[in-house]
Formats: sequence, C-alpha cells, structure tokens
Amino acid sequence: MNDEMTPLLVASNFFGWASGILFTIAGIYLSIRNRRVHPLLLLCISAISFSWIEAPYDWAMYAQFPPALPRMPPWWPLNMTWGGLPSSVPLGYIGYFCIPAVTGAAIGKRLVARFGWRQPIIYLTVGLIVGFCWALIFNAGLGARLGVFYYAYVIPGLGLFEGTLHQYPIYDAIAMGIQMMVFTYLLGRRDEQGRNVIEMWADKVSKTRAQAAVVSIVTVIVIGNVLYAAVFAPHLITKQLGYVTSGSGEQLFPGVPNQPR
Repeated sequence: MNDEMTPLLVASNFFGWASGILFTIAGIYLSIRNRRVHPLLLLCISAISFSWIEAPYDWAMYAQFPPALPRMPPWWPLNMTWGGLPSSVPLGYIGYFCIPAVTGAAIGKRLVARFGWRQPIIYLTVGLIVGFCWALIFNAGLGARLGVFYYAYVIPGLGLFEGTLHQYPIYDAIAMGIQMMVFTYLLGRRDEQGRNVIEMWADKVSKTRAQAAVVSIVTVIVIGNVLYAAVFAPHLITKQLGYVTSGSGEQLFPGVPNQPR
C-alpha cells in the first residue's frame, strides 16, 4: 500500500480544510456586519449538513480515493466510501459548493444589471451552466484526470474517457449543475434589504430576529439535504439495478482492491 502524500494530495487536502474555513469566516463576518444570518453563511451551513451523503454517493458512483489521504472515523454512513471517506470532505464541501455558487451569483447579477433579464431565470440558468462546468473542471479534471480520486465503473455510453483509469461519469456533472441551480438562486436573488427567499419567508413566520435566524438555518439544511438526496437517488437506482458496468478493469490504487460490483 502506497501511503505517501504527494504534493497534489497535500494540496487537495489543504483545499478541503482551508476553503471550508475561509468561506465560513466570510459568512460569519457578513452576518455580523449585516446583523442577520447572511445567505453565504446559510450556504456554508447547508453544505456541511449534507456532506454525510458524500460517502453513500461515492459508494453508488464507485469512487475511490488514494490510501495516503487521512480518513474520517469509520462511522456509518461515512464508512460507505470504499477505503474510507477523506477527513477533508466535510469542510471541503463548503468550498466545493460555495465557489460555483458565488461565481454563478456574481455572473447572474451582472447579467441582470446589464440586460434587465428576470432574476429567477438568469440565476437558475447560470447556476446550471456554472455547476456543470465546475464539476467537469474539478471532478473530471483535477480529480479523475490527476488521480485525486478515480471512478472504477460508469454507465456505458455516459462516461468521459470511458474504459480508462481516468473515466468520469458525465451524469455527475449534470447532478452538480442541478444542485447549483438552486444554490445560485438562493445566494444571488435578493430583495431591496439584501434578503434571499429563505430569509424573506423566515421573517414572515417569525416574531423576532433570533427566531428568523433559526428558521432560516433549519430551512436551508432541509433544502440542502432533500436536494442532494434527490440528485443522488438516480445514481443509487442505476447502481442497484446493475447498470454501472463500464471500467478499465485495472486496479485503481496500488495495494487497495477496487470496490466490487
């Protein structure tokens, strides 16, 4: 078993921890400045709340990580990732989802200001495109192409570089695009007071600012988990039905057996 942390793995591990911490600090700062829970902090909370689904998602997608990466304790369901879930994943989810959401919201805002287009359509469309492209860059490029993680099997006909060590399931990028439609909308669309749709609803059903904050946090956690579960469900179904069968057949990482089908 190769337990050496290469510079690439060190960088990916650092990205997970650092990006999560930095975005959370930014969200807290903006919340304190605005005296209410900022949409960015809501997104951070939502992302880390559904990070537990990553392990079942990995299992359904036949995703594996290098053995050198530090792992989370083998608690269920975090132990569903074959070989263990990297310890940087929970905080890394914050950066992974915030980067395309912030990017999509910024692009959407400029398009709305420049052309006067309707906010819902713009933010949803931009979120879908940015999320899809982000998954291709991060998962297919930095991940599967450089070896930060590999996919042992994909659905035949639906993988980039199919049949090779670096194959990537294109439906993963579609799932990311769907998620980012919602997160970009929640982060980008605001009223005159800077509130997103969750905050506006929370203010209507709450009597105090503290109650509104609690309602906003609970709501965004529920939305995040339900949304991730919805895009995860097709992957789980196709795996269980035995449709995920295309792979190179070679061992992904030295000394570590591939996840069996």
